[in-house]
Amino acid sequence: MTTTTFNDTYEIKSLIGTGGMSRVYLAEHKRLHTRWAVKEVRKQQGGRFDFLAESNILKKLQHPMLPRIVDIFEDEEYIYIAEDFVEGITLEDLLRQQKRVDEAQGIQWFQDLCGVLRYLHSQEPNPIIYRDMKPSNIMLQPDGTLKLIDFGIAREYKHESDADTTYIGTKGYAAPEQFGRAQTDARTDIYSLGVTVYHLLTGKSPYEPPYDFVPVRQLNGALSHGIEYILGKCIQSEPENRYQNVDELLEDIEHIYRFDRAWKKYKNKKRLRVAVVVVMLAASAGLMAGGRFMMGQEKETAYVELLSQASRLYTSDLEEAIDVLDEARALFPDRIEPDRQQTYALYLNGDWQECVEFGDKTLEKHGEDVQTRLSMASAQFELGDYRAAAEGFAQGGDLSADNLRDYAVSLGRLGEIKRAERVLDKLTGQGARPDVTQYVQGEVYFAQEDYLAAESAFLDALEQTGSSALTRRCYISLGDLYRDCAALARVNQSPIPYPATKAAQLLSSAVVQEGLRYDSVLWEALALAYFESCHTDPSAPTDYLTKAAECFNRVIELGVTKEYLYSNLYAIYYEMKDYSRAEQALTDYQSTFPDDYMPHALRGMMLITIENEKPQDARNYRPAQAEYETAGSMLRSQDETTYYQQLGSLIDNLKRNGWL
Repeated sequence: MTTTTFNDTYEIKSLIGTGGMSRVYLAEHKRLHTRWAVKEVRKQQGGRFDFLAESNILKKLQHPMLPRIVDIFEDEEYIYIAEDFVEGITLEDLLRQQKRVDEAQGIQWFQDLCGVLRYLHSQEPNPIIYRDMKPSNIMLQPDGTLKLIDFGIAREYKHESDADTTYIGTKGYAAPEQFGRAQTDARTDIYSLGVTVYHLLTGKSPYEPPYDFVPVRQLNGALSHGIEYILGKCIQSEPENRYQNVDELLEDIEHIYRFDRAWKKYKNKKRLRVAVVVVMLAASAGLMAGGRFMMGQEKETAYVELLSQASRLYTSDLEEAIDVLDEARALFPDRIEPDRQQTYALYLNGDWQECVEFGDKTLEKHGEDVQTRLSMASAQFELGDYRAAAEGFAQGGDLSADNLRDYAVSLGRLGEIKRAERVLDKLTGQGARPDVTQYVQGEVYFAQEDYLAAESAFLDALEQTGSSALTRRCYISLGDLYRDCAALARVNQSPIPYPATKAAQLLSSAVVQEGLRYDSVLWEALALAYFESCHTDPSAPTDYLTKAAECFNRVIELGVTKEYLYSNLYAIYYEMKDYSRAEQALTDYQSTFPDDYMPHALRGMMLITIENEKPQDARNYRPAQAEYETAGSMLRSQDETTYYQQLGSLIDNLKRNGWL
């Protein structure tokens, strides 16, 4: 190459990868100042391969895990393909750094890669067979998501063919039929995917002796029996002995507990999402076409290792993860990656308000950042701030299936039905599972107040899904639906007049299920359902108020520390006239949030109630007055004065009547 530009459009910045048939450059569009990967392929290679095959395949595909083709041009010697520049490192280079990945992470990536293969295999009129799944062709991006690269040997499946016309693939990862035994099909990709995950979880490359595949637990005893069975079936030599399609494989992955009770218990204890995402450098020169990811400086290497270490601690020890991120910040104070990771970690741990607040600080410090914005949007969704969530997702570019799901639901709950339907169409077009689309469709129906259709869609999704996360969402949405219908029934406006107890009955059956018994959100929803039922439905069992208190206590036992949980417990015990337990709730509130005025204000009002129940000559209101004074000294703003003012009115009345 004698020039620094291609087509007078793309200014070459660096060579980032080479292969047997091509070179890949990092280039900048001269007018738009955007970065792209430009693949340079020499013409006249003996006619063995169609070098436009990759671009022709990719041009018609749209999926967040696939790069986009933006430009194709040629000169006398070369064909040039401009496509998305994929930042990050390959999983092959990741394995060089940390030898292997843990099972939770491996399973998450297993599912993600199944999703993109299902999309390729579902193309019409001919499915697309990737044929080259391996760690070097999978990029780990700075946001922790994967991108499948290098479609150089992908092909369209021809139903009339008995065998491939070209024998090609990477030995070790390629299925036996890729070398002339039969035509490649979906089962070929399943084989290569199985070998890839085998390598990720065990650290053993198929290039290393012995060259046969022993059961994975012989290489890594920490792995589950379930993953051993699934991988063993993926890598069978005969295609008919493997999973016959990706849906079959996903079914077993999502129900892995069927094979291993110990793994099931492990999964149950995960709050929210179990995936531990390794977030790498946004600014590092990611490589395409099997290129090498190199860091020359010791400081840079230490930085990457700290980020990787932190990512493995997200769901097991958040405080330690943040300490590690602080070490990374100390090395490069101006870089965004530690702040981006911490925002995401807060979201994963269910610290949604903290996630939003920290994300705001991150954006203020570093400027707009898509991945930080998406973490915040997901947290805002969980907080019920659907307007903010929708705005965040709208800025997210190519959204994942989970993001699209929550985006559509947010729009539905905002009443923006047409936009929600468009997002649902996009989600469906990406090959989302039927259970996911059914759930989102239910939310759209719910927004349209078509309660019967919404109920049917949620129930269908529940019946179809094996995902505990989606099961949880369906139960919560059904609970909301039944509560709304019960409220409408009280004014004779509901098409399905379910009693107020319907939500409580549904959610009480949910929280005892294996995959949901540790879900704090479901327990909190059940607590509210119990509380509302006993106040709105005369037929509600008499113990529902006690059950509401038990559920709120369960939420606290699961590690959630929110002020309102303690005040709700106080309110329930106060209503039951169980003043000792009410006092215990306030004591716990005060010890957890020592700077909050609320426990003192509530205790002051309870003390007045207790004294009012005594004979007049035995009453002493001074302790209540002392709590009032303490609460006043702790107020931080006028927005916090509601209960303080209520207590103040009671104190003033006592003074006017000579009790103080």
